[in-house]
Amino acid sequence: EEKTEAIRINNNDYDRDKIIYNEGTRRVCENCNQKCLATLYCEYCVRNYLKYNFSNWTSGNNVIDNLIKNCQIETFIPSKIIEWISYNNLENIKYLTKGGFSEIYTADWIDGRYVVWDSKVPQLVRYGTHNVILKELKNFENASQSWFEEVCN
Repeated sequence: EEKTEAIRINNNDYDRDKIIYNEGTRRVCENCNQKCLATLYCEYCVRNYLKYNFSNWTSGNNVIDNLIKNCQIETFIPSKIIEWISYNNLENIKYLTKGGFSEIYTADWIDGRYVVWDSKVPQLVRYGTHNVILKELKNFENASQSWFEEVCN
């Protein structure tokens, strides 16, 4: 079990580097037949899966939605996908502190983040309940450069 997990972690890092630097041996994906770099997933299948699901979520704000969609299209590895988390997918929300343009909370994300690509299904598989940090953003209508910098920190 530990050996399998160590190999998976090593392959995740290897896949990330191959995609970031766009180099290494390519393989033909068993699902889409594209030549992909990753060994544990197909970067094209992951991105297409995310694009297909764009209509299944919204923050309610087109600017935020487009920012998240653009990040997803450029994603390198399933476990690093940026997502909109709906409030009803959170529990145990607790106030932590206040800063800049936001109040900061901790919560449990019920579904959790994506961790792996299952090429047999094919779909992204989630981790399960995962602790997250939340920022409740204020005054989006009057957003300035410093507001966007706060969002990214």
